[in-house]
Amino acid sequence: MPDAGRGEPYRFVVDETSFDFRRLTEQQLTELMEEFSDALAELRERHEVAVSPWWTEAECADGRELFHVLYEGGTPRAGRDARVRMARLMDRCPAWDTALPGLPDQVELGGHRREFAWSVGYAWWHTVHRHHVACLVFPAVDRRDWQPVSAVDGANSATAEVKVFFLAEPAALTSFWRSLFAREDVAEPDFFDRAREAFPDLVLADSLSFRKFDGTYREMRDWVVRVLSVVHDHFAAALAKHAGKPADVQAELGRHGLVLSPESPRTRSKPKIMRQRDVLHEGEIYHCEWHAKKEPHRNRVHFSLPEQRLGGRVLIGIFVDHLDTE
Repeated sequence: MPDAGRGEPYRFVVDETSFDFRRLTEQQLTELMEEFSDALAELRERHEVAVSPWWTEAECADGRELFHVLYEGGTPRAGRDARVRMARLMDRCPAWDTALPGLPDQVELGGHRREFAWSVGYAWWHTVHRHHVACLVFPAVDRRDWQPVSAVDGANSATAEVKVFFLAEPAALTSFWRSLFAREDVAEPDFFDRAREAFPDLVLADSLSFRKFDGTYREMRDWVVRVLSVVHDHFAAALAKHAGKPADVQAELGRHGLVLSPESPRTRSKPKIMRQRDVLHEGEIYHCEWHAKKEPHRNRVHFSLPEQRLGGRVLIGIFVDHLDTE
């Protein structure tokens, strides 16, 4: 699970500058603490989430450090159970490495200078070095998705602006992972591991290979990401909305700029040819008739209907230049 456990920097950190409790009532702060803890707990189920070694010293209100609010029950006040739960979850997070050359503690974010922005500075530093780090924020702040962050690299006194991803709920993770295919120029050996994070409701057959396309990995990658995004986000809903009627489902999916369809009645009438759409996955056969077309006569991604055997997920079964239709 931990990215750092594979020798990589952490992928997720807690943005301590987002702990702004000013103007919140006790009930509001209590509810937001529970919401934040829910998000942190869910994120930690699949990923390591790191914190600044100094996170308890973050100023969460005028003259008030987070330690004072969480551990001492001081003002701004919040419910005890919410405070204790949040403190315990944060205590369990590892501290990220401070021994990075030129690591800034001051950044510009949203047009404002942020002092002691330790974790945002950590994310900025790694992004400059082409390893994107996402920042989990306290939900009271309006800071989401990709945001420009600039800072000065203390090692060479150079200023750089990069985009850093901010999220308040784990549902935003798919957007983060999908963006990294292009932002980090994900190489072919790493594609499927990254795709399993980016498309959790899809199952990727072990037999998939970009080498079965008529085109290089570089030529095909971004189109495949678009296909997987549409199938993941819209295919099951389109089937339900149109009671599985192929023409209506195809039209619905076409609104996303891709051509996705089942085989024609003529092709379906030929059992031997249709067996080419059968995929062996973990000892069972899945029929992958639906497909996305990159061009009229070449390059297809074949996939199944949502499968109860896969917990309702869709199997992406075949990458291919073209299967027989005659």
